[in-house]
Amino acid sequence: MPQLDLMTSLAIETFAHSIQAVFLLGFAALLMYYHRYYQRDYLGYWAFACCAFGPGEIIRAFLAGSAMVAPESALSWSNGLQGVALTFQYLAISFVALGASCAVFNKKPQNYWQYIAYTVSLLGGVISYFWLEPTISYAGSTPNAGFMRFLVTGSVLVAVSLFMWRKLGNGLGPKLVSGGFFSIGFKNFIVLGAIFFLPGNAIDWLLSFQALFTVILVAAIIVGIIIWLLESERNTAVHAIQRAEYLHTHDALTGVSNRDQLVSKIPLFIEYCRSNNRQLTIMLIGISRFKVVNETIGIRGGDQVLKEIARRLQNFSKQPLAVSRISGDVFALAFDHLKSRSLIKDLAAELQDTLSKPIEVGEKTLNVAAGIGISRYPQHGSRSEALLNKATIALTQAKQSHQPSVTVYERGMDEMYSYLVDMEPTLRRAMRENEFTLYLQPQFDFDHQQLCGFEALIRWQHPERGLLSPAEFLPYIEQLGLSTELDDWVLNNAAAILASWKQRFGLCWPIAVNLSAPQFQHFQLIEKMQQLLEDYSISPDWLELEITENVAMSDLHNGMSVIQRLREMGFGISIDDFGTGHSSLAYLRSLPINKIKIDRSFVNELQQNNNDVTILKAMIRLSHGLGKRVIAEGIETEEQQDMLQMLGCDMMQGYFYSPPMRLQFAEQFIERQIQGNKKPLPPGEFATAF
Repeated sequence: MPQLDLMTSLAIETFAHSIQAVFLLGFAALLMYYHRYYQRDYLGYWAFACCAFGPGEIIRAFLAGSAMVAPESALSWSNGLQGVALTFQYLAISFVALGASCAVFNKKPQNYWQYIAYTVSLLGGVISYFWLEPTISYAGSTPNAGFMRFLVTGSVLVAVSLFMWRKLGNGLGPKLVSGGFFSIGFKNFIVLGAIFFLPGNAIDWLLSFQALFTVILVAAIIVGIIIWLLESERNTAVHAIQRAEYLHTHDALTGVSNRDQLVSKIPLFIEYCRSNNRQLTIMLIGISRFKVVNETIGIRGGDQVLKEIARRLQNFSKQPLAVSRISGDVFALAFDHLKSRSLIKDLAAELQDTLSKPIEVGEKTLNVAAGIGISRYPQHGSRSEALLNKATIALTQAKQSHQPSVTVYERGMDEMYSYLVDMEPTLRRAMRENEFTLYLQPQFDFDHQQLCGFEALIRWQHPERGLLSPAEFLPYIEQLGLSTELDDWVLNNAAAILASWKQRFGLCWPIAVNLSAPQFQHFQLIEKMQQLLEDYSISPDWLELEITENVAMSDLHNGMSVIQRLREMGFGISIDDFGTGHSSLAYLRSLPINKIKIDRSFVNELQQNNNDVTILKAMIRLSHGLGKRVIAEGIETEEQQDMLQMLGCDMMQGYFYSPPMRLQFAEQFIERQIQGNKKPLPPGEFATAF
C-alpha cells in the first residue's frame, strides 16, 4: 500500500466530511418533507438526527481544512471543536434511537425519555471535551477522539438495527433501513479496531475514505425509507379495501352482520329449510325507548349498550343461524329449529329475559326492554324482504304497549301498518299548521263549591273531517312515536293560555295536562318545564301534570325521580285513571304525588255495584290518610255527585257540570266567577304538600 502523505490525507478527509455533511442535510430536508406528508413521527426524529449529524461533519471538515492551511494554530482549538462535534453526534444517535422506538411502537416516546437522551448527549460532549487530546488528523494522533466517535455510535446503531430487524416484520423497506444502520455501526467497529491494531499507513487510508462509505450506506437507508413508505401506502390501501368489504357486510359498531348481509343469507337459509323440511323463523328485536337511553347516558353510553346487546345475542344459549343489526336499535335473529308457535314464543320470552338483565355502563346500571316481531317461512313468504317487512310490522305491533311484547305476524297487520305510514306526514302537518286545539273542562271543589281548575283536552280540527276526538288520532300518535312532540305542543299552549289569563284577569286557575309515558321516563322533562316557566313567566303551581297509573308503574325508578324533582319545583302531580292499574294501593304510598283522579269506570258503576262503592271508600280514605286529595271524573248525574260527596271525594269533573269547552267559553266562565267574587283557591287549599 503506497504511503499517504499528511496533506493528501487531510484533503481527502476534508472532501469526504464535506460531502457527508451536504448529503445528510439534504436527507434531513427530504425526511422533513415526508414527515409533513405522511405524518410519521419516526421520520421527524430521523430528520433531526441528520440535522445533528450534518453540523458535526461540517466541524470535522473545517478542522481538516484548517490543519492543511495552518497546522500549528489549528491544534490550539481543535480539542473544543472535536467535543462540539461529538456532542452533535451523540444527539444525532439519540434521535435515531427515539425514531426507531416510534417506528416499532407506533407512538412517540414519553417526554422523560427524550429529556434523558438530550441530557446524556450533552454530558457526553462535556466529558469528551475534557478527555480528548489535541489532534490534527487521525493519523499518528491519540486514539481518544476515534474511540469516542466510533465506539458509542457503532454500539447504538447496532443495537437499534437489531431491535428494528426483530420487531418490524418482513417488509423490504424496514429491512433495508435496519440493515443500513447495522452496516454503519459495524463499519464503525472495523474503524475502531483499525485505529488500535493496523499500521499507521493503513489507518490513514481507512480513516480518509470511511466517510465515503458512510455516504453510500446512508443512501441505502434513504432507499429503504422510500420503499418502506411505499409499502406502508400499499398496506394502508389494502387494509382500507378489506375494511370497506367488511363494512359492506357487517355493522361497524357491534361487529355483527348488517341488513344487506342478512338479506343475502336468508335465501340460503330458505333453501336449506326447504331441503330439510324445516321452518325458518325471523325475529326482529327492537329496544324500547332507546332514545331515552341515549339522552340519559349519552351517545357513547348508548353505543356500549348496543354492543352489550349484540354480545348477548351472539352468546345466546339457542345459537341462531345469524345475528344482524338492521337499524339503529333493531336486531334480527334467524332460527331453523322452531316448528310450533309455543316454542317460538317461549324462545322469544327467553330472549327478552336475557336482554332485560342489568347492563353496566360506567358507574350507571340500567335495564332495557325489548319488543319482538316474528315472521316465518313458508307461512309468511319466501323472499328476504317479504319476511323482514312482515317481521317489522309485527315488531311495530309489539312495541305499541308500555310493556313490549312478543308478536307473531298475522294477516291484516299490513293494512294497519300502511295506514300508520300514511298517517305520519298528516299528523306532523297538523302539528306544524296548528290544526290541534285545546278544550278546557272545568273542575270543581266540593267543600268550597266553586271552580278550582281546568283539564286541558286536545281536539283535532281536521280540514276535511271536522272536529275529531282524541280517540280518533291519539292511538296513531303513540304508535308513531309522536307523543313527546304532541305533549310539548300541549304544554306550550297551556302555558300560553295561563300567561294570557295573568295579563287579562290578573288571576290564574290551574290547568291540568295529561302527559304520555316517554315524557316522565327521562330527566329532559325537568329542563323543559324550567324553560317553560322562564319563557311564559308563569308560576309552577298553575300547571298540574297528570300521568296514568300504568305509565307510572311501567318505569317506577326513573318516573319516581323525575316526578319528585318536579314536585320540588312546585308543580302539582296527579295520577290519572287511578284504580285501573295492577298495583294501585301497594305503590300509592311511595308515589310523590299530591292528587289522585279516580277512573270514570268506578263512577259509572257506582249505583249498580256495591263492590265499587267499597273500593272507592277505601281508596279515598287511604288517599286522605297519605295527605293526597281525590278528584272524580266522569260525573254525569246528581246521584253520582251526592254519593261521591258522601264518600268524601274532594273534587269533581264531568258532563254533569260542564263538557269540555273552547277557550273563549272557558274565559267567559272565569269572568262569571270573578263577577261572583270568587277567586282561585290558594295552593294549600287544594294541594297538600307531599
